[in-house]
Amino acid sequence: MEHHPGTTPPSPSTPIAERQARADWLITELGRLAANADDPSERARLRRTADSLVRLATAYRS
Repeated sequence: MEHHPGTTPPSPSTPIAERQARADWLITELGRLAANADDPSERARLRRTADSLVRLATAYRS
């Protein structure tokens, strides 16, 4: 997983609610980026990424 400066990836000791909030924020941000993308292939890629993250987050919540 790529790390971006200024962000802290969740660690195993990060509380579940905080990890869930980060995942929710990322899903929202990916949706926003997709909605604003001019390139249809980029828009589709971002939506697929958001969908994958939703499935992953749902699996962890089960």
